[in-house]
Amino acid sequence: MLFASTDELKQWKDLLEKKLSTSQPTVEIGHLEEKLEQLEKSEKKMGEQLKAEIKNSLEATEILLEKKMGEQLKAEIKNSLGATEMLLDEKLGSVQTQIEARLQNPLSGLETQIKQLTNQLSATDEKVSQEIENKLQTLHSMLFASTDELKQWKDLLEKKLSTSQPTVEIGHLEEKLEQLEKSDTEKRFEAELKKLRTEIDWRRARNNAGDIILDAGTAHPNLSISGDKKNLKHEAQPQKVHQKPERFDSTVCVLGSERFSSGKHYWEVDVGSSTDWDLGVARKSIKRKGKLSLSPKEGFWALGVSGKDCWAKTDPWTRVLVQKKVKKIGVYLNYQDGQVTFFNVTDMSVLFTFNDCSFSGAVYPFFKNSHKETSMRICSIKED
Repeated sequence: MLFASTDELKQWKDLLEKKLSTSQPTVEIGHLEEKLEQLEKSEKKMGEQLKAEIKNSLEATEILLEKKMGEQLKAEIKNSLGATEMLLDEKLGSVQTQIEARLQNPLSGLETQIKQLTNQLSATDEKVSQEIENKLQTLHSMLFASTDELKQWKDLLEKKLSTSQPTVEIGHLEEKLEQLEKSDTEKRFEAELKKLRTEIDWRRARNNAGDIILDAGTAHPNLSISGDKKNLKHEAQPQKVHQKPERFDSTVCVLGSERFSSGKHYWEVDVGSSTDWDLGVARKSIKRKGKLSLSPKEGFWALGVSGKDCWAKTDPWTRVLVQKKVKKIGVYLNYQDGQVTFFNVTDMSVLFTFNDCSFSGAVYPFFKNSHKETSMRICSIKED
């Protein structure tokens, strides 16, 4: 329709030009111009209608395409989500099965280990109990044998006296009786009993063993601390360390990392070849700078060796008699009872006990080694 109007318009223009060239009357020219103007308006109007129709058609087509594509896209997304969900469910189920299997295996292994340890502890307790029972029976037998023998001699003496035997024989009996009364049987029994009780106390204390490590931040510059924080060595030359308020600067010592404000705790230290050392516990508030005075008044409960002498650092110091050379020391802290006990692990004897300790807050394991180029080490009791 648009093209037809255009062709007609062209024809009218050509006709108008022709008429003008042939000098036709003015009326006819005016008629032709009017007709041309009408045709131009008609063409413009038809062009606008055509544009509107095309625009509407495009919009409808676009809406239809969007609707169809949207539905198709939704269907595709839904299908994709369904497949993904199924895949995830399958993988999650597989992972869950693996996790449950892994959890069951360690738990099974752990139960087995616990059972083995329980059996070992039971066997150890039975063995120790049997040893103690045997020793008690032996001691009781010794005591009863001596008591029976003493009773027999007394009965015999009374009989001799009642039958007026010669004085020499009576004197002999009295002398024998005196010797028996002065015998060391009961003393030996008491000594053995005391030793046995000490061993029991030591074994009970050892049940409270903990994993003690050193706090390198408190160590004197001349002390080198091993990587596992179990070993301390007195170096001949000071090391380069950061200066901290908590670091000891004059006395060659170090604290443990653990703080104790309750409970029972035990640890052992191998003093090695050092002949100048101190061990024990100390308050957190102790003096860190300058020379230290080790005593309960200053916040230390310690026992140490200097040369061949062993001292409990009371105020004043108390000399401690040592039956066997000290190689390994056990430190037992009973916070509630206010006690710190030191054992000679070599013969399981008690070296010294601080009683009625006024800790007044948390305390830390304390280690001092003044013997140059020697080492001391915290023992791993569980490995013994």
